[in-house]
Amino acid sequence: MKLILKMLIFSLMLINFQLRSQTGKISGVVYNESQDSAIVAAIDVNLIIYKGHNLVDDSSFSVKTDDKGKFEFSSLKTDSTLVYYPTASYKSIVYYGRPARLTEKQNFMQSDVAIYDTTSMADKIIFQLEHLFIDAEAGKLLFREIFIANNIGNKTFIGKNYSQSDKHYVLQFPLPPNFEEVEILTPEAQNWVYIDGGTLYHAELMSPGSRQFSYRFQVPYKKTEWQLSRPISYPIGAVNIFVSNPELTLEGPGVMPQGEFPIRGKSYQRYYVSHIMPGMTLELTIENLPSGTVSVEWIVIIVVVVLLVVGFGYTLKKSKS
Repeated sequence: MKLILKMLIFSLMLINFQLRSQTGKISGVVYNESQDSAIVAAIDVNLIIYKGHNLVDDSSFSVKTDDKGKFEFSSLKTDSTLVYYPTASYKSIVYYGRPARLTEKQNFMQSDVAIYDTTSMADKIIFQLEHLFIDAEAGKLLFREIFIANNIGNKTFIGKNYSQSDKHYVLQFPLPPNFEEVEILTPEAQNWVYIDGGTLYHAELMSPGSRQFSYRFQVPYKKTEWQLSRPISYPIGAVNIFVSNPELTLEGPGVMPQGEFPIRGKSYQRYYVSHIMPGMTLELTIENLPSGTVSVEWIVIIVVVVLLVVGFGYTLKKSKS
């Protein structure tokens, strides 16, 4: 009887060991980067689980940090197809730890969560770099903008009108008059932008660090010369302007030609502007634009009018004779 009891206990211990070996653990610390990395005690930490781009679970795992700001999630599946994100909400803003994957060989990972205080002051927002691509077709200028925006402070920038969802924005991008067909090229920004009047607004909150934002649009023109006058809202370290049409020329205050510049097998004329500050204006004059052509609709109208005039004249002449 004792032998049977020992074997049963041993079997239960073996099963428990096997179950433990098939699960993993994620731990971390929540700290406030705006307050010299001070630990944050008694804050809720949730674990969000993704499989590919699909949310699998966002409510099964929730703990509070201890008095040292530490948290731990255990009994997690060791499945390399699952991605775990510890999250903490602070001042109604959700912050994420780095993604973690657990496997049988690596069944423990640490993922800390940094939170920040907030500010509506834009004095720590700079555009580190801007790439402006310009192309021209008959009667149409094509623009593509790429911005590297940086929050160099230690607080999350919430922008203007934070309490008014319909007017809230974080970054603003003035568009030229008569702009058409604006397309957002940054996938993760698709749900965070809107256009009001002649300005494109980006409403995603901006934690310390950098982000890239890109969009394109077009502007019709009628003459062989076109001017851009864009007010500057944030400091810009440098603007690289790439013109694809070799016959075009570009001039403006502070604009320096840099010669040919190849990008992915295509040759551009590169121009450079540095250190533009808020209150200034980016002034560009584009010359030698391709001449406009008459549209198909106008050609059809002209032909119809000519035929009507000829027909009317022929009829009138015949009636007189």
